[in-house]
Parts: sequence; C-alpha cells; structure tokens
Amino acid sequence: MAATFELDVSMALDDLAWHFVNYHSLDWYEETNQGLRELEADEAAEFFEKAFAIIKPHWIELGGVAQGEDFSAIHAWLDATGIQKLIDPLDKQMWKLLGQWPKEGLMHFWVTYARKYPERCVDTN
Repeated sequence: MAATFELDVSMALDDLAWHFVNYHSLDWYEETNQGLRELEADEAAEFFEKAFAIIKPHWIELGGVAQGEDFSAIHAWLDATGIQKLIDPLDKQMWKLLGQWPKEGLMHFWVTYARKYPERCVDTN
C-alpha cells in the first residue's frame, strides 16, 4: 500500500504518464495497483490500470527515455508516441476523483481503510 503514496505525489506534481517515467518498474506498478485495490480505491485503480495498458506496449523504449535528464525530450517522446494524448483523459478523471479530497488526495483512502480495518493496521505480535 505504501507505493500508493508515490502515485499520489505523481498526481499532485505531474500526471499518470510521468508516474511511469519516474517509476519505471513492473514490480512497482504491481505493488501500486495491489495497494489501490487493498485500499478499495477501485476507481483510481481502474484509471491507473488503463494508463498502464496505454504505456505497456512502449515499456522497453520508455526505460531508455526515462533514463535521460532532458525533460523536454521525454515530453516530446510522450507526445510523439501518442501516449500523452491517450492518457490525458485518464488524468482528468483521476484529478476529478482526487479533487473530492483536495487536501488528502489518495491518502483519503488510507484514513477510510484504517477506520474500516484497524486490525490490519497494527501488529499485535
């Protein structure tokens, strides 16, 4: 679930496409997606999964692009591949969802989860 924090930061500072630029790891994708599902942030998980489906065919190429430090080149690549244009509507949907909790963002789901499942939030051993 901790991986969802990085997605929250990405949505506050960038967008879904840039999240995958900054966190180019299939394991990180899986961890984030599972965290969203565990937190019962199902709508956010749907947007995240759809964004990944758009970027997945370019995953290997993205790895090389993401290593560069020329942010304008990364923006140009996202535009040239059509990734950004396809992900933009998902960004708008995600921002609309998160706009319900402008101070908390995805962290809203953490509070709800902790209140619903307090036994999962502490180690009693």
